[in-house]
Amino acid sequence: MTALARWALPAMMERAARGMGKVDLHGPRGATLVSRDEIEAMAGALAILGLRAIPPGAGTATPIDTPLPPLKGPADV
Repeated sequence: MTALARWALPAMMERAARGMGKVDLHGPRGATLVSRDEIEAMAGALAILGLRAIPPGAGTATPIDTPLPPLKGPADV
């Protein structure tokens, strides 16, 4: 995606479900058919459900009840 696109929750969940449907129907082959937008929507859906991202090279995940660090906005730079 070249521009920041904001999805409404129903649109994101539908896009995520379509990507998941490809994997469900075709198995490992379906994973190669999933679009970039569908992958982004699946990641967003997992984040909404509470899954925390673990950056590459990071240690183990923090417990779910650990507070997240505050977000920084343009005024904080």
